[in-house]
Amino acid sequence: MFIKRILDEVFPDETGAARMQQLALFTLIFALEQTGEPVTASSIAEMTGQKYSQIHFHLQKLLKIGVVERTRVKNRLGKGQAWHLTIKHTPQSEKLLHAIAGGKKGRGG
Repeated sequence: MFIKRILDEVFPDETGAARMQQLALFTLIFALEQTGEPVTASSIAEMTGQKYSQIHFHLQKLLKIGVVERTRVKNRLGKGQAWHLTIKHTPQSEKLLHAIAGGKKGRGG
């Protein structure tokens, strides 16, 4: 029940499938961020075998609710823009991290 309340609060007005996809993307960004490697929508799409547009669609929702932020990559070679993705530490994101950790404190214990 605790986790359902968090999902209802953080992802209001979403279907169950959309919540699950957004939570999975949030969790993947968090896990990859811990490796110290830059996290981008393109790298997630490649890693998961999803189309960039699918990742981008759910990423836009995470950005809108304020649990993920992106920072433009400077001096990038190639075409287009690249953005590093990170967890934005807000009350909503901390609730999600708490739920992911199984009720334990978020990052440090």
